[in-house]
Amino acid sequence: MAIKRSLSLFLLLGLCLSAHATTWFIRHDGGTKAQCTGTTNAPYPGSGTGRPCAYNHPYQLLDWNGHWAKFAGSDTMQFADPATNTKPYYMGEQNGGVGTDWYPQLGGACSHPNTGHAAGAACILPPPPSGTAQNPTKIMGQNAGKCHTPQHTGLVNPTILSGIAGAFTVIDVQGTNFVQLSCIEITQPDNCTNAGVGSGGGCGDMANFISVAGLVLEYGTAQGPSNFTMQDIAVDGTAGFGIIGSHINKTSSDVFTASDIYLIGNGGAGWNGDGGGCNTSCETVGTMNLSYVDIEGSGCLLLKPFDVSQGLAANKFSYCFGQNTGGYGDGFAQVAAGNMTLNVTHSTFKYNTQDGFDSLHLSDDNKTSPVINISSSWAEGNGGQTFKLGAGTSATAINNVSISNCHVLNHAAAFPHNPPGWIVLDGGDTCRASGDEWAFQLNNGTVVTLENNTSVGYGTTMYDLGCAPLQPKCLSNGVKFIFRNNISKGYPDPGNSGRIASGFYFGSGGCPGAAGTCIFANAGSAIDHNLWNTMKSGCPDSSVGLEKVYTCGDPKLAGGSNIDAINPNLASGSPAIGAGVSIGAITTDYNGVARPQRPSIGAFEPEPAK
Repeated sequence: MAIKRSLSLFLLLGLCLSAHATTWFIRHDGGTKAQCTGTTNAPYPGSGTGRPCAYNHPYQLLDWNGHWAKFAGSDTMQFADPATNTKPYYMGEQNGGVGTDWYPQLGGACSHPNTGHAAGAACILPPPPSGTAQNPTKIMGQNAGKCHTPQHTGLVNPTILSGIAGAFTVIDVQGTNFVQLSCIEITQPDNCTNAGVGSGGGCGDMANFISVAGLVLEYGTAQGPSNFTMQDIAVDGTAGFGIIGSHINKTSSDVFTASDIYLIGNGGAGWNGDGGGCNTSCETVGTMNLSYVDIEGSGCLLLKPFDVSQGLAANKFSYCFGQNTGGYGDGFAQVAAGNMTLNVTHSTFKYNTQDGFDSLHLSDDNKTSPVINISSSWAEGNGGQTFKLGAGTSATAINNVSISNCHVLNHAAAFPHNPPGWIVLDGGDTCRASGDEWAFQLNNGTVVTLENNTSVGYGTTMYDLGCAPLQPKCLSNGVKFIFRNNISKGYPDPGNSGRIASGFYFGSGGCPGAAGTCIFANAGSAIDHNLWNTMKSGCPDSSVGLEKVYTCGDPKLAGGSNIDAINPNLASGSPAIGAGVSIGAITTDYNGVARPQRPSIGAFEPEPAK
């Protein structure tokens, strides 16, 4: 009886929350909180107070102290401008004549206008109130539900929120639970960045910019969001990070979901998932599902106007900064993981001034067992490594494209998005870690699986395996490495006298003999049906010596002569076609083409005849 009463009370509470949830409408032709109720999707008629009409800005939902006055848990904030609207909502206190003087309405949260950086740093929205699993709190742009292109190249008519006056951030979701964000572009008015020294492009005292990140998941050691969902979000051309924060989720059943996320040309890292100074006290748990995440040009200054529907394709950069010039330009970085699972698919990491995809330090805490799965994703043209995977339990990489051409950012002629006068990345910042392409950090018992990937490029090593510092003997303590159906093709390194990359590099790892032989001799390990071409370590890889079934020779890529313009699809007559081994879990290729019983080696099957 007590259980039935509790269930009835829970259902009643859910119904009450649903019944009392309010939709607040925001549109440029709305009115103030005195003029309008905010609950009717209509313009302000021009006179009167308390009229049934929309608000003209999200700040109308705040009180004098900058707290939520009306927006409550399970409510919806709906931007309701026409789908073709491109007029931004300026987020922050008026500066240089841009934006609104919020001081008369919001008091202490916003200082007097036109006073430089301090004017907008705190004049921001607080974190949204938490919703419930049945009734999440929502912030929805004007075109929500129809907000990305069919090809997942970018957004279609999102609501634009433009940070001004050094605003700390535009959207902050720290500590929230069951919040959804959709169809929003976050940017800033000025072409300036916080990164870089001595090359210009910096934000002056009266500049209108975002100082930390467009979207803050967590800052310092705070709790990040739990059960957060974001779809169709762009952060582009900001002075700081695109997204910052980890410490995501509170329980093992919590799920973080991000899809169609475009982080283009932000001054810092595109997605900086660094917990920051908390050791193991603020680790991410639960599950993170990321799909169609496009992170490009991190550490570079994106030039406006920016076409958010095209990703990098129709846009240009100016300055690019790496660590030697005060920058931090990783594409995606996630650290401080507890018992979490990170799933990444159909994502892109290009032209970032440091690493493309970096989850190497997920497994730094050897008391936890994170899992990472990445598939059908593409890394190219990054100043550092392409994919870096660290795992406690397992790491799986399937159908990915890895192109290591790390010098492209300091060769203006080769970089396809440089405008006249483009200032290249400092030469000392390209090809970090000797240009190693893939990197793995392993714990005792870790299982690493690489199947049907296409990897091409130059550097010292294509596959770099090492043990986590707290488990230095991992190679002789149950590590399994499964390496099948992969294409590995080396190119001359223009920054290292034309050196060709070796295949594998293994740390000592406690093996009694050669590390390569040791790891692939472990029970459960496998290496077979791979294609090797122009690798310093030969075909098959001489550091292993255990591969019995393999293919040597040019894979005949559709476009393989220019490392800075690779087309990794297979041309007719490629020896990779039909030369792989069938893997039950891999039913399609990178493009979604069905894998036959005798699959091809690499990420691609030949395109079906039309």
